[in-house]
Amino acid sequence: MNTSRGSVIRKRKWLWASTLIAAALVSGLSLCSCTTVYQPDLAEDHVRLTTKDLAVELRASVEKLSEDIGERNCHNPDGLEKAAVWIEEEFQRIGYTVKRLPVNVPDSKAYGCAAMTVWNLEVIKQGTTRPDEIIVVGAHYDSKVGMPGWHDSYSPCKDRKGTPGANDNATGVAATLALARMLRDTPTERTIHFVAFVNEEPPFFQSEAMGSLVYAKALTSDKSRRVVGMISPETLGNYSPGPQSKRIPLSPQVGLSRKPDYICFLSNRGSVPFTKECSAIFQQHSRIELRHTHFPQMVKRIGWSDDWAFWKQGVPAFAVTDTAFLRSNDYHELSDTADKLDFNTMAEVVWGLRYMLEGIASPNGQPS
Repeated sequence: MNTSRGSVIRKRKWLWASTLIAAALVSGLSLCSCTTVYQPDLAEDHVRLTTKDLAVELRASVEKLSEDIGERNCHNPDGLEKAAVWIEEEFQRIGYTVKRLPVNVPDSKAYGCAAMTVWNLEVIKQGTTRPDEIIVVGAHYDSKVGMPGWHDSYSPCKDRKGTPGANDNATGVAATLALARMLRDTPTERTIHFVAFVNEEPPFFQSEAMGSLVYAKALTSDKSRRVVGMISPETLGNYSPGPQSKRIPLSPQVGLSRKPDYICFLSNRGSVPFTKECSAIFQQHSRIELRHTHFPQMVKRIGWSDDWAFWKQGVPAFAVTDTAFLRSNDYHELSDTADKLDFNTMAEVVWGLRYMLEGIASPNGQPS
């Protein structure tokens, strides 16, 4: 990296950090770091056995997307379609009917690719007594295109290889598939939509061709139903205590500790009640520490992932994240590979999400 470019990136980091700190002070930042409480009837040996098996399942999904398929985006449409077909087949294998929902990408200099149609993939688990109340669980399956640097402010480079996207975001897709499987035969009062979104990564992030934005607009346009909330599994696998060169300066001062031993529920202020309700259930069923952090929506970078698309429609949403570039040197790099990830800890996260999702989808019942 040349000196001038390095200076620009450092200034961007400090500007982002300063905005983050100021917003936190204005909003009255809420941070929740609580010790896990187990349900009395949840045997420790059963938890270990289940999470061990779950870790194997999660690893297989992440390796399939990041190693067997690899880069997958509109600049690599073959890889994107292979990923879509595989996810579709996995949902079908579990026992769901899959809908392909089109996302149209125009021929645009900003996107750097030809006009094409790509796909969100949706399956629906119908609710029993409150079917018109919807919970969305969605993760993006595309990976970042080749760019001069890890940040999203660069333009795509056709001569550069894009990332394999193991942590970002094969882990989120793996979690979504696992949750769909674990809840397949469990009745829930509310309806759950499990969705694999396309076009989350730059240059599509927070644009009209972002898959989750297209989906959220269509879903909320039907006023006969209510979207209760959205959960975005986004980068779930990194718990390494190694160097943190990508960490934004001062982020520990707003509750995002340098020690990578926790998972974060990151939301905007309007999503706090929904996020806290989910947090309370999660903490009863997972051994990993949970932190809940929220900021005003005016802070652009707090739109972590596909949760942002639902905020834009007034739907409470939060990202479940290991904090990505605040923690990992491999974020948006060619080194974002499956061998860097801790699948045992990731399984603890998904284990908690399974019970959290069941509880939030059946508010009048008790998680089994």
